[in-house]
Amino acid sequence: QEEQSLWAIFLAGFIGGFLALIMPCIFPMLPLTVSFFTKKAGSRAKAVTQAGLYGLFIIVIYVALGLLVTIIFGSDALNEMASNGIFNFVFFLMLVIFAISFFGAFELTLPSAWVNKVDEKSDKGGLAGLFFMAFALALVSFSCTGPIIGTLLVQAASMGELMGPAIGMFGFSLALAIPFTLFAAFPSLLKS
Repeated sequence: QEEQSLWAIFLAGFIGGFLALIMPCIFPMLPLTVSFFTKKAGSRAKAVTQAGLYGLFIIVIYVALGLLVTIIFGSDALNEMASNGIFNFVFFLMLVIFAISFFGAFELTLPSAWVNKVDEKSDKGGLAGLFFMAFALALVSFSCTGPIIGTLLVQAASMGELMGPAIGMFGFSLALAIPFTLFAAFPSLLKS
């Protein structure tokens, strides 16, 4: 039963990752990624390697977030929070605020200084540049992925699994990374 619940968490994360792709702050990132890798494209092998690393960094960032949440709060604390009426009401209000934001009443963003600093580091190239480009994707897409990730983490925590949040975030990030990696790996085909 534990294995089935971990698979359920993974599938929920995977579906959430694909749903996140159509969100208004992630979908426009696809052409930006293609543009970035089209400019840097050298040989096909180098492009595929860089795209694979980019996708891996997306996964590592989101899984690290899931592990961090588990380490800080613990699965028991998250489970208690998930069954707490006050927490659920606050979480409900937060989702309502995100929904109002999605409808365009206002825009939720992280501080621009954070995004600019990370974007600046992504221009340096190499492994660090790829990592910070993936990190910039995570920061820029926060307002769209936040509700999905929050719901996923609460669902994973309510199942009481210690590795649940990390497994859920792995599914989410894998689904999110697949299109970015494929588009980044073959920018010359997309360019033509």
